Amino acid sequence: MAGLYFRVLGPVGVQWDRQPVHLGGPQRTLVLAVLLSRANRPVPLDVLVDELWPETPPPSYRVQLQGLVSDLRRRLAPGGTRAAAPIATHGSAYQLEADPERYDRDQFQNGLTAARTARVDGDDATAARLLRHALGLWRGPAFGGLGGRLIGPSAAALDEARIDAAAEYVDACLAAGQLAGLVPELVRLVAERPLDERFARALMTVHSRAGRRSDALAVYRDLHRRTVAELGIEPSVQSRELHRRISSADPQPPRPRPHGAGQGPARTYRHLPPDIAEFVGRRRELAELLAAGATGGAAAPIVVVEGMAGVGKTRLAVHAAHRLAARYPDGQFHVDLHGFTGDAAPADPSEVLESLLRLLGVPAAGIPDTLAARAALFRDRLTDRRVLLVVDDAADESQILPLLPAHGDCLVIVTSRRSLAVDGARPVRLDVFHPADSLSLLSTIVGGERVAAERPAADALLARCGHLPLAVAVAARRLRARPAWRIDHLLSRLTDEHHRLDELSDGGHAVRSVLTSSYRALSPRRRRLFRIIGVHPGDDVTPASVAALAGCSPRAARDALESLLDEHLVQQVQAERYRMHDLLREYAVRLCVDEDDGDDVVEAKEHLLDWYVATVGAATRPLRRFRPPPVGRVPLPRVAPVRFTDEPGALAWLDAEYPNLVAAIRSAADVACHRHVVLLSHLLQPYLTRRGHTDDSVEILLRAADAARVLGDTRAEAYTLTMLGHVYDGAGRTEPALTQLDRALTLHRTLRQPDGEAVTRHHLALVHRRLGRHDQAVAEHHRAIALFQAVGDRQWEATALSGLSIDLHLRGRNREALDHAERALDLQRQLGGPGLASLENNVGLLHARLGRHPEAVRHTRRALALQRRTGSLPGQANALANLAFSYARLGRPKAALRAGQAALVLARTLNPDIQANALNTLGEAYLLAGDREAALRHHREALAIADRIDEADERARGRAGIAQANVGAG
Repeated sequence: MAGLYFRVLGPVGVQWDRQPVHLGGPQRTLVLAVLLSRANRPVPLDVLVDELWPETPPPSYRVQLQGLVSDLRRRLAPGGTRAAAPIATHGSAYQLEADPERYDRDQFQNGLTAARTARVDGDDATAARLLRHALGLWRGPAFGGLGGRLIGPSAAALDEARIDAAAEYVDACLAAGQLAGLVPELVRLVAERPLDERFARALMTVHSRAGRRSDALAVYRDLHRRTVAELGIEPSVQSRELHRRISSADPQPPRPRPHGAGQGPARTYRHLPPDIAEFVGRRRELAELLAAGATGGAAAPIVVVEGMAGVGKTRLAVHAAHRLAARYPDGQFHVDLHGFTGDAAPADPSEVLESLLRLLGVPAAGIPDTLAARAALFRDRLTDRRVLLVVDDAADESQILPLLPAHGDCLVIVTSRRSLAVDGARPVRLDVFHPADSLSLLSTIVGGERVAAERPAADALLARCGHLPLAVAVAARRLRARPAWRIDHLLSRLTDEHHRLDELSDGGHAVRSVLTSSYRALSPRRRRLFRIIGVHPGDDVTPASVAALAGCSPRAARDALESLLDEHLVQQVQAERYRMHDLLREYAVRLCVDEDDGDDVVEAKEHLLDWYVATVGAATRPLRRFRPPPVGRVPLPRVAPVRFTDEPGALAWLDAEYPNLVAAIRSAADVACHRHVVLLSHLLQPYLTRRGHTDDSVEILLRAADAARVLGDTRAEAYTLTMLGHVYDGAGRTEPALTQLDRALTLHRTLRQPDGEAVTRHHLALVHRRLGRHDQAVAEHHRAIALFQAVGDRQWEATALSGLSIDLHLRGRNREALDHAERALDLQRQLGGPGLASLENNVGLLHARLGRHPEAVRHTRRALALQRRTGSLPGQANALANLAFSYARLGRPKAALRAGQAALVLARTLNPDIQANALNTLGEAYLLAGDREAALRHHREALAIADRIDEADERARGRAGIAQANVGAG
C-alpha cells in the first residue's frame, strides 16, 4: 500500500506510484469519496446507500454496493492482491485505511497544524513556507464538487479551511515581511471572496507598505460599495480603522491597553503542569485546539476534550495549553476537578473559584460566600485579561459553568470522560490511537532500533493494547525498565485475556485503576448492564440483543446504552449499534467473575442464544427454499424476537448481525448450549448460501456435528453431515464431501429417514457431476426423485428434477434434459418461493447449450431479476455468466463482455466452481470478440481452479478454450 496516494483537494482520485488509478466510473468514485471523507473510521452501510441513492435505493442495493466495494478493492490492491487492499469490513460498515502521509487532505491539515505551531513560536517565515506548501496541494474544489449528505458538508468545510489557510498565509507573509507576489494572489482571493474583508484589508496593507496609497484606498472604496450594495451595511470596524490610518498616513495601529490595567496587584500566574516529552500524534485534534483561540468572537471560546479513560485527554489539553501560552500572557491556570478520581470526591466549584480568585490577587476578606457571587467576581477579574484556563477531569456541567469567563479574550479547555452539554462549546472527541501513532509512542519510549528489530511483535503488542494511549505507554515503560525483555516476551504475557489488565500496570499507572474510576461513577443498574455487555460474544450489541441478555425491555436497554455512550464506556458504530473497546470488555468480564453469580451469567448467555435462535428463524423464513431439517425445537425466548415485515429488512438484520451470530455459535459450547449450536447452524444455511459464506458454513456445521454427538442426537448428526457434505462440495472439496455424504447416507438409512436420504442422494449426484461421473449422477438423482415423491416433498422434487436435467444434458440426452428442466420449472411455478430463480436459470442454461439463445436470454433475464430481488450473489453470478454465454453467440460482443465481467466481479468473492464458470464464459466471449490474449488468460485461470477443485466439466471447457485460442493465434 506504500504506493497509494489519495486525493480529494480537487477531483477525487488515487495514484499508484504517481500514476493515476482508473476507478471505473462515477459510482465507484462516489463510494471512494464517501470512504475518504471518513478515512480511518467505519462508514455504515446505510450512509453509503444514502449517498449513492438519495431518493429510493434499488431492491438489490446491498448486492450492488458489495459489488462496487469489491471492485474498488481490486482496483486499489497493489499487484492485484485483494488482501492488501485498503478497504476493510467491520460488521455492516466499511473502513478505508489511509496513511496521513499519503492523503492530501491529511497532509493539508498537518501542514496547517505545523504552520500554526510555528506562528505560536514566532517563526512567521516558516509558517508562510508551510502554508504555501499546504495550499499547493489544492487542484480545485474539494471532492471535485461532489455533493451529498455526507460529502457536501465535508467538502464545504475543506473549502472553507482552504480560504482560512489562505488568510493565514497572507497574514504570515505580512508578518514576515514577504510581500513579493502577494498582490496577484490577493487580487484573485478578493475576486473569489468579494465579501471576505480579510483579503481586502490585506491587499490594502500590501499597497500601503509599497507606497501605493491610492491603490489601497481604491480597494477600500470597492469593498465599501460591495458591502453596502449586497449587505446593506458599512465595512467592519477593522476595515474602517485601516482605511482611516491609510488616509491619514498613519500606518501603525493604536497601542493596545496594557493587559490587566486597573486590576490591582495581581501578577501573571503560570499554573500549567509540565508539558509531556513523549507527546505523539493527535495532529488534527491539536490543530482544533490551537485554532480555538483565534475565533475573535465576543464570547470566550470553550473546547471540551472528551473520550474514554486512558485515551489521553489531559495529555492533549496540557500539550496544547503550552503551545498556546504565548497568546495568553496574563495567566495560564490548570484546575483538577477530580470528576473521576477514585480516592477523592469531585471538586466543589465554589472552592475552586476561591483558589482562582486568590491567585488573581483578591484578598481572603474580599471573596464572597456564595457560588454565584464568586463566579461573578471571577468573570469581572478576567475582564481585559488574556487568560487560558484548563479545566481537567470534569464530572458534569455544574462543575464547569461557574468557571467560565465572560469575554472572548480568554480560552477554556475542558477534559471529561462524559459527553457534556455546555452552550457554545466545541467538542473534540478522542478515539484510540491510529496504529502509526501507537507505534510512534512505543518507539519514543522504548527506542526506535529496539522496536524496528521486532516490528511484527511490536504491531501485535499494540493491537493487544487496543491502541489505547495509556495502555501503550504503560507497556512501553515496562519494556524500557526491563531491557532484557524482548517485545514478544511481553506480548506473550498479554495473551491471557484474564490477566492482561494485571500486566498493564507500571508504578503509579495502571489501566485497571482508570477504568475502575469510570465504572464506580455509574449507578448500580448501569454497572450491572456494563458488566453483562462484556459477556456478549460478538463485536457489537443492539438494544434488542442487550435486552435479551439482561432480561429487560429493549427501551430500557437503549436508554442504558445511550447513558454508557455519554460516559464513553461504549462506542456507537452506527445508529442502534454499540461496541466496547477490547480492554473495557475484558474489564467487564473480569467484573462479572468478581461480582456476579456464575449461574446468572450462564443463564444470561442462554437467554441470548434463545433470542438469537428465534430471531434467526424469523429472519431466514422468507429466504428458505426448503423446510429446515428436524434437528430440534426452536426455544421461546424471554424477550420477543425481532419481527420482519419483508425480505430486505430480514437480510439487512442478518448482514448486520452476522459476525455476532458466528461468534455466538463459537461460544455456545462454553456454556453447554449444544442444541443452540445445531439449530443456529441449520437455520443460517439459506443466508450463508445467498451471501456465499462457504468457509464459515463449513466451520459452523463441523461445530454442529460435534454438538449433535455430545447431545447423543444421531438424527441431528445425520442431517448435519448431509448439509456439511453439500457445503464441502460447493467449496470444491470433493473428497471430504463424499466422506460426509456417505456417512450421512448410512445414518439416514439406519434411522429410516427417507427425507434425509433423498437430500443426501441429491447432493451425492452433484459431487458425481463435478467428478465427471455423469451416469452415477443420473442414477442418484433418479433415486432421490423417487424418495421425494414418496414423502411428498414437491419443493425438493422440483430441485432434483432440475439437477437431473443438467446431468442428462452432460450425457448428451438434450431433449430429455429439457423436458425434465421444464417439468421442474412448472412445478416450481406452482409452488412459488425463492427456488424459481434457480430453476429459470437452469432452463436458460439448457436452451443456451442447445443453441437456442433467444429463449436462453429470456429465461436467464427473468432469473437474474429474481436473483437481484432476493440478493443472492451466487445466483446473480451464474445468471450473468449464462447471459454472457448467449450474448457472445448472438453477435453481441459488448453485451457479452459486460455481463461476463460483472459475473466475474461477483464470482471472485464466491465458491471456486462459480469462479471457473465465469472465467471460462468470459474467455469464450473474448475469443468470439477477437481478443485471443484475454481469452487465453481467462481460460488458463479457469483451468487452474478446475484442476484444484477437481471440476471435470470446467476443466474440459478450459482446455477447449485454450486450444481454440491457440489455433486461432497460429
